[in-house]
Amino acid sequence: MFRFKGIFAFLLLFITFNSYSESRWYSVIFTTPGNSENERSVVEYFCKIINSSKRNIDAAFFKIDSPDVIEAFIGQAAKGVRVRIVTDDGQTSSKTIDHLKANGVSVESDGRSSFMHNKFMIIDSTYVWTGSLNVTNNGFSKNNNNSIFIKSSDLAKIYSYEFREMYEYGVYQNRKEQEFFKLPENRYYVKIGDTDVNCYFSPDNDIERILLKRILKAKKSVVFMAFSFTSEAIGDALVAVHKKGIKVSGIFEKRGTGSKYSEYSKLHLAGIRVIKDSNPAVMHHKVIIIDGETVITGSYNFSKNAAKRNDENVIIIKNRQIAEEYLKEFIRLYK
Repeated sequence: MFRFKGIFAFLLLFITFNSYSESRWYSVIFTTPGNSENERSVVEYFCKIINSSKRNIDAAFFKIDSPDVIEAFIGQAAKGVRVRIVTDDGQTSSKTIDHLKANGVSVESDGRSSFMHNKFMIIDSTYVWTGSLNVTNNGFSKNNNNSIFIKSSDLAKIYSYEFREMYEYGVYQNRKEQEFFKLPENRYYVKIGDTDVNCYFSPDNDIERILLKRILKAKKSVVFMAFSFTSEAIGDALVAVHKKGIKVSGIFEKRGTGSKYSEYSKLHLAGIRVIKDSNPAVMHHKVIIIDGETVITGSYNFSKNAAKRNDENVIIIKNRQIAEEYLKEFIRLYK
C-alpha cells in the first residue's frame, strides 16, 4: 500500500473544483458521489458556463439527460445563442432530442452502431470543456468523473474542427483527415502560457500509439484511473516501464476486472500496485498521470473499441499544478 504524506481528507468535505477566473486559464472539476453539495455545485457550474455564452455553443456528448443542462441549453437558444449538439443516437432518448429541437436547439445524432463517445463543449469559440463527464444525472451524482474547462481560442479551433466534421458533414469514425474546411494552423498542439497542450481524436489519430509513446518515455512514475482497460498494448507498456523501475499504480473500475479481456490480472501479477474502486456505481475516469506533471484525460477508454470504432477525444496537458489536482483525486480514491 501507498504511504502518502498528508492524506487529503478535506476533499471529502468540500467541493472538488477550482472556479475559473480571468487570472487562471483553467478549472479542474471532479464529481464526488455521495456528496450532494458537490453534485449540485458541479451541475450549477456547468449550467453557469452554458449561461455565460454570448454567441454560440457547440457540444458533443455521448449521453444527455440532465434536466438542468437541457433547460440551460434551451434557455440560451431562446436568447438567440446558436446552440448545436451532437450526440449518440442510441444513448440520448428521442424524447430529449425532440424536446431540444422543439425549443430552438439544433441536434444531430450519429446513426450508427459504434459510439459517438465524445464529451466536449465549445463556448463562444474561446472556451473548451472536456473530460469523462456525460451530462446525465448519474454522471453528476453517482459516478466519479473529471472535467477540465480551458480558456484558449486556439484550442477551441481544434475542437471546433472535429465538431463541425460530425455536425455539418455527418462524418464519424473518420480514419483519414478530410479537409471539408480549412484546418487549424496547428491541428494537434497549442501552448497556453508555459503549458504544452496536445489534443487528439479517435480513430483518425491512432490515440493508442500516442499513449504508448508517452508511457514508455516516463522517467519516474505512471498513475492511472481506468473505467475500461482492455488494451493489451497499454498493459504491456505499463509492465515494461514497471520492470525498468518506474513506479506504476492504478485504479480499475471493479466491474469487468474478472473478464479475460481486462488488464487487471496481468498488471497485478506483474507486481504493479493496482486496486479495484469502491464506488457502488461507476468509477468513470479515463486518466493517466505521467511523472507528476503530464495529465492525459478525455473520453477515451483504454480499449479496442475506443481505439478503432468510437469517436473519442483525448487532451494531454503538461502542467505540474494541474497534475497535482488529478493526483489528489487519485489519492482520494485509492484510500
